[in-house]
Amino acid sequence: MKTTEIRKPYRMEDFLQPQWFQKIAQMVHFHWQRNPEDDSMVNAPNRAFWWSAVCNILFFGFNFWGILVHLCLGKPSNQNPPVFSITVYFSIRGLMLFLKRKDIVEFVNDLDRECPLDLASQLDMQMDKAYQSFRKRFRFIRIYAHVGGPLFCLMPVALFLLTHEGKGSPVAQHEQILGGWMPFGVRNDPNLYFLVCFVDVMCTTCGVSFFVTFDNLFNVMHAHLIMHLVHLARQISELDPRQSLTNEVQFFKELRLLVRRQQLLNGLCGKYNEIFKVAFLVSNFLGAGSLCFYLFVLSETLDILTMVRYILPTCVLVGFTFEICLRGTQLEEASEGLESALKCQEWYMGSRRYRKFYLLWLQYCQRTQKLGAFGLIEVNMVHFTEIMQLAYRLLTFLKSH
Repeated sequence: MKTTEIRKPYRMEDFLQPQWFQKIAQMVHFHWQRNPEDDSMVNAPNRAFWWSAVCNILFFGFNFWGILVHLCLGKPSNQNPPVFSITVYFSIRGLMLFLKRKDIVEFVNDLDRECPLDLASQLDMQMDKAYQSFRKRFRFIRIYAHVGGPLFCLMPVALFLLTHEGKGSPVAQHEQILGGWMPFGVRNDPNLYFLVCFVDVMCTTCGVSFFVTFDNLFNVMHAHLIMHLVHLARQISELDPRQSLTNEVQFFKELRLLVRRQQLLNGLCGKYNEIFKVAFLVSNFLGAGSLCFYLFVLSETLDILTMVRYILPTCVLVGFTFEICLRGTQLEEASEGLESALKCQEWYMGSRRYRKFYLLWLQYCQRTQKLGAFGLIEVNMVHFTEIMQLAYRLLTFLKSH
């Protein structure tokens, strides 16, 4: 982006925009506003989480009831495993957003305080590139949500209208959006089909909204951390150790600012990982299970509409899992960039005091910031390979049984 194209400095709320369908469905989980007293970012009160909770309680409550009836009484179950697993995947992210909502607001304010307000500083920090990247991703998510979501919901309706045998015949599982989770035979009654579809669409919108909100927060926070780390690495590389010989007081004054900023960024990376670590641990393995179910359905069906319906979420699931692992690798590389910038210095040209400090600073820079979960996993490209291998093993197990 050229300098002349930027008309005004960016603010944090420019990066935290909800999608159009979230506004229409009243599923905006974070209404970001400025507090007029101290100009901090606050989440205005809204009912999105409570409305989502109602949808999730209904969906999972009736699903578990149907499973218990099937196990205890032997009645046939009409659950749709691929849809059920991906719904759990979305809901875990929604639950994480609710439980960590105060930490999220606090972290967003931490990032907001670090963002420069003047245009020259933002250009020096390359915030324009970060915003461009955000806009590209925002448009991609818009296409996914507003095209993929309706297609996922309309495919079963098209199957029902084109292939259903008559009002006396019960509704089949492949003609339903989310599978059989409603009690008292409501799901199988063709006379109530469109009422059931309306409830299913609400639950689907709730799940997709969880996914979109999680994705936006995760990537915006990640982009700002990378932006700050890269800018700090550039400042470290521009540091001239020779100045410690000519103007030691001013040199170490600037040096202290750099070290304090590095400590602040390391603390922010720790907070960032703390917010998302539970979601990393649970949802990634649930993603492997969902991917396994999708591949199983695709390999077993010959119906074109069913294949079209499940190919999109399969590709999206693989893509977003890959991207989260890629973000973890990018954070590691940006953190390692501080050590690389320090090693490229002509430290031996500095004063004796700086050379002593340099050894301590170099050791501190070797503490690479990583995304992980309780020491059990590290979110990077190696972890992506492990998830794909797990999905393949689960698929092989299902095929063999």
